[in-house]
Amino acid sequence: MQEFFKQEYIQIGFYIISPIATFLAVATAYLAIYRQSKPNIVVYYETSAAGSVIDLVICNHGNGTAKNLEFSKALPINCWGIENADKVNKSDFFNSKIPLLASGKELRYQAGQYGGLSSVIKESYSLEVTYTYKTPLRSKKGVDSIVLDIRYMSQMQSKNSAALDLSDALKGRNNTIFKELNKSLKSINTTLTSISNKLDRKDESDA
Repeated sequence: MQEFFKQEYIQIGFYIISPIATFLAVATAYLAIYRQSKPNIVVYYETSAAGSVIDLVICNHGNGTAKNLEFSKALPINCWGIENADKVNKSDFFNSKIPLLASGKELRYQAGQYGGLSSVIKESYSLEVTYTYKTPLRSKKGVDSIVLDIRYMSQMQSKNSAALDLSDALKGRNNTIFKELNKSLKSINTTLTSISNKLDRKDESDA
């Protein structure tokens, strides 16, 4: 009799535990897929290759595509001035809806310079970004909190990158040996053209 009841208890326990285990397995699998489909929108300021210029970067570091991104406050850009701020026009701030931002993709805008941005952001500038994304079952609305801060840039160097300096040098924008060489080549080209024209006129007269 005891053996019978023991077997009954085991069977009842199996009937109870088996669905729970199945549910937990399905829930775990769904959670893993859900996390893989969740975007993660990050917004920050980053020094540009162009010396004192600072860029605004909007990036999706998550695994899913975000659609219809909207910001609760306009993002400060076009704020110029290195030490002291120039006149800031808040109508120039970024305040547009972004239709789509795929995983790993970023958007980059010229934000301005340290003096101009710090006059607007001060200690920090908090906002939220909302968007929609697809989960395995349906579309959902996501919200990410953003805190913009540029105080860490206050002592960063403002010189151009080596790549930008080289590009400017090749284009003759800065005073380097490339600029002097470019002038010399132009002078040589002018002289050779003049000599060639004189020789052509001499050949025509001799003929």
